[in-house]
Amino acid sequence: MVDLTRPPNLQNSDILLNELFEEVQKWEGTLSSRGTLGRGTASVQSLMQTKVNFGNPNDKLILLTEETFKEVGVELNSIYKQQMRDNYDFYYMTVTVDLRPKPNVKFWRLSCLLDFSPKGDKEPIVQTIFPESKWQSLMKFGVGMNLGLNENLEWSVGIDTSTFAELANIPDFNASVSTKNELKAFVAVPDYTYEGGFFKIIAQGSGSSECFWRIEEADIQQMATVKFAVVFKVPKECTSINLHGTVWAEANMDWLFADIRDAASELKQTLKNLFKRKDEAAKELSRGDEKQWTLNLPK
Repeated sequence: MVDLTRPPNLQNSDILLNELFEEVQKWEGTLSSRGTLGRGTASVQSLMQTKVNFGNPNDKLILLTEETFKEVGVELNSIYKQQMRDNYDFYYMTVTVDLRPKPNVKFWRLSCLLDFSPKGDKEPIVQTIFPESKWQSLMKFGVGMNLGLNENLEWSVGIDTSTFAELANIPDFNASVSTKNELKAFVAVPDYTYEGGFFKIIAQGSGSSECFWRIEEADIQQMATVKFAVVFKVPKECTSINLHGTVWAEANMDWLFADIRDAASELKQTLKNLFKRKDEAAKELSRGDEKQWTLNLPK
């Protein structure tokens, strides 16, 4: 079984896609004197040219204090007030991912893994993340949401009054959702919108130094830009931490195989074997980005 949280080797993905491009192009040749690519070759080329890029997490990195919450009328849980005073500094950040697919390319899965360091006594601890699976029923409606942190450092959502009544009966609609005017929380992300339709979110990481998201959808390339939000804490003596991020998008293999079907029997054996393993092939042909940042923590 494929380990879905383990990132692919993106350099190997580039090599494998180049190999596939050359094999399909060799079989298809060119269709005209102008050098028009065949259908399969053009699809592999479009997949190769698709970009998936991280934004910079320093852009929205802020320190969370008791005063941060008092200013908006929120009284923090006593546990977190004590931790902020004695042991930890708490931070919020947003990591954006920009998916730029070429025409006709179809993706169905986007994964993002963030790993904080150093490890050991000064290890950062992830407090809470967004999105999580419990929000997917609300997110699929594509409404603008204010994402806020409440007294328990958990996510609350505020939506426009005009849509509140309409959405109140959807599955998983809970007490953490209110109108924007009634939202009692520190607003970290105003007007968060996801316009992807039906999708599935798997997220994990609270209580550790890693967090992971996987979003699955039949037509995920419509997302364009995705925001992942993280609240984490570090021992007070820490002035900087490291963050390693890997994001990867996996193509819809039914789309790709349909476009190279005529050439499939002529591929070298290693590529034939790859396409027999659908999930592995999607991951090994991923488009993605890998970054290492040093985050200088505001005090």
